[in-house]
Amino acid sequence: MRGVIVGGGVIGLSLARAFSKLGYEVVLIEKGFLGRGASWAAGGMLAPQAEGLSGAFLDFCLESRNMYREFAQEVMVDTGDDIGFWECGIISPAFSEEDAEMLKRRVFNYNKMGLRAQWLSRDELETAGYILGKQIVGGAYYPDDKQVDNRLLTNSLIKFVKSTKVNVMERTIAVMINTDKGRFVSVKTDKGDVSGDFCIISAGAWTGEIYNIKVFPVKGQMISFRQNKRDLDKIFYSKKAYIIPRKNSNMVLVGATEENVSFKAENTVGGVCVLIKGLLETFPNMKNREFTDKWYGFRPTTPDGLPIIGKTDTENLYVATGHYRNGILLTPITVKLLVDLIHKKEESPYLNIFNFFRFNQIEGTRNKSQ
Repeated sequence: MRGVIVGGGVIGLSLARAFSKLGYEVVLIEKGFLGRGASWAAGGMLAPQAEGLSGAFLDFCLESRNMYREFAQEVMVDTGDDIGFWECGIISPAFSEEDAEMLKRRVFNYNKMGLRAQWLSRDELETAGYILGKQIVGGAYYPDDKQVDNRLLTNSLIKFVKSTKVNVMERTIAVMINTDKGRFVSVKTDKGDVSGDFCIISAGAWTGEIYNIKVFPVKGQMISFRQNKRDLDKIFYSKKAYIIPRKNSNMVLVGATEENVSFKAENTVGGVCVLIKGLLETFPNMKNREFTDKWYGFRPTTPDGLPIIGKTDTENLYVATGHYRNGILLTPITVKLLVDLIHKKEESPYLNIFNFFRFNQIEGTRNKSQ
């Protein structure tokens, strides 16, 4: 059985890995180079609590977070690579009493749900060794939020698919979906048609250019600097910036802007200044650290901010997109849902929540009948 996967980010790569290991013939189509889109630009946080999520989406994200240790171990077994999975915990600093009250309520609510969360006063944070900005009055600590080095993960997955029989088609633009009587036939590309028994579109912010799916880009800029020693051993996540130390290096990432500018490329002076301001308001002692890099990416989001996963209005055409800020976090559970759906014919209740049809896009689908 042959599966065609459109999009070579972490989710597309992980889908290719999973179906290849199950014995499927897999074709992976990527418009640029594997893993160099949003997956490369991300921060790698696994942070459903620090993000303040709630309801069914919180449950979904927690389930995926809990899958990560095993996922990281499996990737290591497959490739021999350490992907920087680090159960470091995340602190959300409060910059005002109003912030503090909101975070204390969140801690209380998470504790009621049986989730670990703790309020730390400014004195407790300073006792732990953090040199804080003068506005910070305390912070919420989420010990079970984690991180993975998304670039190490991406490279490991690329290494795996290129070492197997997965047919990788880089620098190949998927133009549209060819169908016959409402059933998937092939993907039309600028290099010819690619046929298969099924197709999964996981093309991130570009998904809507291939099929009529309401996904649009939100640009995010990031920077990095080098810490002289282990100044930071936890992620600090706030409305001003998120600051991410890495497990196996002295590199620290700072992100990220949220800009509705379509696919407008490049970093901007204003965007970088916002990130530096957020960093220094959190840790003023970092002002003399070595600046190392800047980059940007385009997060795929949807009108309701939730992903689109599962079946479409075309038989044997599936989608996995719109994960917004949580693509890295949601990779394990997204892959599981689609493998269960296609390989086992099992439909998770989550597929009803994140379904394609909630945006009423049945009419006007960009496809071609043959």
